[in-house]
Order: sequence, then structure tokens, then C-alpha cells
Amino acid sequence: MGKIVKADAWCNGEVAYLAWQADGPIADCLGFMITRVRETGPKAGRRRILPTWIAFRDQSNPDWLDQDSSVWPIQSYEWRDLTLRRSRDSTSVRPIDFKVHYEIVPVGPPGPGRKAVPTSSTAVYRDADGKPRYRGTPLPLALLADPVETPTIDVTHSYPRGGGVQATYTNGILSTQNLLQQLQDVQEPNPQGVAAGPATDISKGLLTTLKEHIPEPGDRIRKFLTADVLGFLLSLIDRTEKDGGELYLALYELHDPELIARLTKLTKAGKAHVILSTAGSVNLTPKTKPPTKPRRPDVWDTENHDARAGLHAASAGTVQDRLFNNSSHIGHNKFAVYVKGGVAKAVLSGSTNWTETGLCTQSNNAILIEDDKLASIYLEYWKRLQADVQPAGVPLQDAFHGSTAVGFAKNSGVQGAVIRAANLTPAPPVQLTHGGGTVEVFFSPNTKAKTRPRKKKPDDPDPPTPPDLSRVYSLMEQADHAILFLVFLPGVGGVQNVIGPAAKLAAANPKLLVQGAISDPDALPPRQGPTEYTKPNGSKGKLPAPAVWWPAGDDSRIAMVRAAAVPAQTGDLRKELLSAGFAIIHDKIVVIDPLDPQRCTVVTGSHNLGFKASYQNDENLLVIRGNQSLAISYAVHVLDVYDHYVMRARLADKLRESLIKTGKPPPVKTGGFLDPDPAGAWQKKWFKPGRPPTSRDYFLGD
Repeated sequence: MGKIVKADAWCNGEVAYLAWQADGPIADCLGFMITRVRETGPKAGRRRILPTWIAFRDQSNPDWLDQDSSVWPIQSYEWRDLTLRRSRDSTSVRPIDFKVHYEIVPVGPPGPGRKAVPTSSTAVYRDADGKPRYRGTPLPLALLADPVETPTIDVTHSYPRGGGVQATYTNGILSTQNLLQQLQDVQEPNPQGVAAGPATDISKGLLTTLKEHIPEPGDRIRKFLTADVLGFLLSLIDRTEKDGGELYLALYELHDPELIARLTKLTKAGKAHVILSTAGSVNLTPKTKPPTKPRRPDVWDTENHDARAGLHAASAGTVQDRLFNNSSHIGHNKFAVYVKGGVAKAVLSGSTNWTETGLCTQSNNAILIEDDKLASIYLEYWKRLQADVQPAGVPLQDAFHGSTAVGFAKNSGVQGAVIRAANLTPAPPVQLTHGGGTVEVFFSPNTKAKTRPRKKKPDDPDPPTPPDLSRVYSLMEQADHAILFLVFLPGVGGVQNVIGPAAKLAAANPKLLVQGAISDPDALPPRQGPTEYTKPNGSKGKLPAPAVWWPAGDDSRIAMVRAAAVPAQTGDLRKELLSAGFAIIHDKIVVIDPLDPQRCTVVTGSHNLGFKASYQNDENLLVIRGNQSLAISYAVHVLDVYDHYVMRARLADKLRESLIKTGKPPPVKTGGFLDPDPAGAWQKKWFKPGRPPTSRDYFLGD
């Protein structure tokens, strides 16, 4: 009988990633029960069995009510503890800064000498009214061995604890069954007028509900989705108000009401210096075939218009417009520098735009670094942006068929030669204090050419690689074991962006794990296949884009998936929301060899990790090396997002395959997914001879 021989856990302050290994298949194993043990803080000693929601195949959980893994065990050798800080059945979030470890034990059917799994107040079969909480007969389970403990993990945002580097991440993944439940709970009346169930599409109307909640300060849906990112942004404003400093900001999008109010107040006090770029454009021309003529004018900066007007009204010359009212260039930064007594002290960067969608409906990160040298480098860049004056805005308003757009007319704004030349030479690396590692920072645009050169023929030579991406590519080439990433839309098909080099490096190195998630399917490496399918009535339909790219199949060590939602009722899984706008995964992250104390690397910032960002955008890009706790934190964030979407990407490709073969979606089957057979096949893939390395193997050191 196999037994667990190794177990470990890692954390990013929001989610814990667990992995364990056995020396062979465990006889009679129906899965694993996992218990979280609180080691420090007010609840030290508290034990909680981790919740699960997926029932056995002969059961059903139509109302998506939680049970414990002592009832529905985990049929995997890796897991994410999503309830490390979040409640299992509400939107509440626990405070940070405590330590935990986990106990992992295999469970199976009762037998001689086997102890029954412990009873738990969070795993009752019947509710207070005596109604069963799920359908089907409960399956009795027993412990098959003694539990194996993981090492202690530190649930913190400080890397290392007490150091000058902090990082955090949004909870803004919308394609979750839990969010469907929370939105339905706050929605009155229910859009369908009936309780949720296997045949109920409760996603209808929920996007409207979501958009009503996320702009509201203090709203529980907003607080749940933004996690601690909003707190990071507000902390700099609070600090500026209380400590007598000043805040220098370069922002792309500013649309969140709470942040606008706080920033406007700070601007009125003369303590905020804001460079605000163009965001959003609207054209009111009706979309018809043939196209409607004459075409209405493009109205630019419609997203930032109201916030911009309010800041200008409040400021005494401390707000500067940076208007790129065209489709070629954008001021894509989202950073803030805290300055006190004329000395730059701290810088906030990452991928989070100052909008309710950036905070709540996208996967994003924020990093706050306390370091005078690094902050001063950012402040000098801010001054270069200020000196690179762009055309003044020409107000434009268009009204058509009851719709109105207010903003600016189109212009030919483009970054000048002086700022391009200054950005071309990166600042010297900064050695952070308190074990924070070494930081290299790059600013864009950093090329002489104003736009990215395009190939006229496939065999034409590539244009010069910009200096920021040249450094990122070089570090990727030095990877020994793993390259993990999250990207929005770095480019198309892996051309002139990090996706292409990552795929090539993995193909050339059979030991290299390359794994990540992408927001836009166009960024995936090219995959051949049809774009249309034939419906049973003979008409044509558009196929959903491919969602998975793994050259070696299911167990590939090269694995890239796009963001996807459950497309239709699948077992007990209900159709989900995917997005509340264009972006889904908005992170721009590369993590290289996170377990290597010296060579571990985190690449983050506003840079979309493609040539266009370097040639045409205002951007900042951070390369942080030698901070292992930070690298592990970012790696756990990548794994969290990837693991969330990989199942959904598989469902999306299953739908695509069914449409190609039959012209119809696959048949709907209700019920759970867990294998109730003690001799079931769920363990086999973990012990398959010659199986390529996975993220679990890498993190366990195999």
C-alpha cells in the first residue's frame, strides 16, 4: 500500500498552494482530507477541515453548498486553499499576518481497524430544517493512515516579513461558482424568479448586479473582489495625508469613484501631482452592413473625462493631461511615488488600473517597495513624462439617437525623442535593504522608432528587440527549471512577445516547465483548426477560439490556457460570468525559477511584455531577483489563476470539439464528478511512467 512521503505548502498572502507525493498508489483511497491548523494569532490552535463543493458521481450538489473534504475528499495530489483568508460561504475576508500548517490524510471506505473520519459542524448532511444539503446517499469514509504535516507557511504581504517589499493580488476572477452564489444572494429579485438548481441559468442579469456593486465604497462584493489591492492604493493616500508628504502619480485609467474622491481631495490640498493619460473612446456610428455613412467622429478620453474635470477643478496646477487621442500610443503607466521632505521614499506599481473593474473584475497585482533609490528613479521618470508635453485637448461632444459621448477630438500625440533617448539607457540595478533582492527598472518607450516595425514577409528579419524585453528574454534563457506567467495581450500568436520565446525555450529544454494563463485567445501560439461549424439544420456557426495549447497533450510540461468560464451547465457546475469588460487576466507577470534563492526572478509592472509596449507606450517594468519569498508569492498567484482556468479551458475545448463533430454542444449531465470506486482510476495519472514534470513536481523538488 502506498503512503504519503512528502508534503509541502506555499502562500501568497491570499491563497495557499499545497502539494504532496506518495511512493505509489494508495490502496482503497477515495481522496484526501486536508485540515488547516492555525499556529499564531487570536485563533491559534484552531483546526478547520478544508471545504469542497464537488460531490461523488452518484450524488449532486445543485445549490452549491459547501461540505468538508471529510465528506467529499480531494481526488488530487495538489490543491489550493482558497479559504485561507476568505470565508467558505460568504464574502468576508480574514485579517492577514498569521501562520498555519496543514495535515493531509488519505480516506477511503470503512474497514477493519479504520477510524471513521471526524464529525464536523461544517459538514452536516441536513440543515436546521432537516432538509438534506445535497442529493444522494452519504458515503461513509474512514482514515487510511496517520496525517502528514506540511511545513509552516507565513500568511503575509511582506517579502520577507519586516522587509521593504509588499505585494498583493485581487480576487477578481468572475468565473466562479461561489461568485454566482454571492451575486444571486444580493440580487433582488432573482432574475429567474426561482431557486438555483441544475437547470437554472442564474448568470442572466448578474453582470448588471455586479456592475451596481463594485463602484460602491464598503460594498461587500467590492471588498471581496478587490481583496487587499484597494488597501494598498489607499494606504499611500492615507500616508500622504497624515505624514505631510506628497504623491506623484502617472495613471492610465481613473474611473473608480472612491479613488477619484480621495485623489481629488489630495489634489485640492496640493499634495497630489497627477499625470493623467487618455483612456477610452466612443464612436456613436451605428454598426450596420453596409457601414453607415457618414461616420461619426471618434470621441476620445470618455472614460477619464469626469475624473479629469474634477481634478482640474480641484488643483492649483498640479494636474497634467497626457493625451494620446489616437490608436497608436497610450500612456499605460499605473504607478505612484511617495515623497517626503523632497526625498522619494516609496513606489507603488503593478498591473492595477485605478478603476472599479481593475480592482474588482480582473486578475491584477500591486507591489509596494520602500526604497529611496528605487523611488527616486521612478520620480525622475515622472519628471521626464511631465517634460514630454503633449497636445492640449480639444473638447468634443457628439450626440446621436439618444446617446451622448463627451471627451476630446483626435490628435497625433506621440512620445518625443528626448524621453525615448533617456529611457533607452536603464538605471543601474538597486540593491534593496532587508533581503529584498536586486531590482532593475525599465521605462518605455525606449526605442528610436515611434512605432513597432512590422514584418512584410514571414522570413523578414525581426526588428531590434527593445532593451527591456531583451533583458527579460535573457533571463528566460537562463531558466533552469520553470517559467511561469500571466499575461493580458502581449501580442498575437507569440510573435514579438514573451509567449513565443517561452514556447521555444520549453521545446529546446526537456527539463523546463513552462506554464501560464492568457486573457486573450489571440495571444496563444497558433493552433490549426476550423473557425466555423455546421449546425444540425445546415447553417454555419462561429466556433469558440481554442482555449488550450499544450503540444504533448494533457500531461504536457508546456501548458498555456486562455481565460474561460463554464460555458453551460456541466454536472453541478452552472454557467458562469467571464468578464465585466475587455480584460480578464490583466496581470503582466513572468516568474523564473522561484525556488532558487539566488536566481529567482519576478517580472512585473504595467508593461504588457510585447514589442508594442516598448515602442509605443508609457510603461514601467520591474525585474526583481534574489527575493525568494516574493518569487514564491508571485508563483502561487500564477498557479492560482492557471489552475482556476485550466479546467474551464478544457470544458471550452470540449464544447468546441463537440460542435465540430456533431454541430451541437455535448449533452448535459448533472451530478458530481468524484469517483466513488475505491479502485478508481483517478490516481493513475500521478504515477504514470515517464510522465512529464508538472508544477507539483517542481515545487516538491522532483
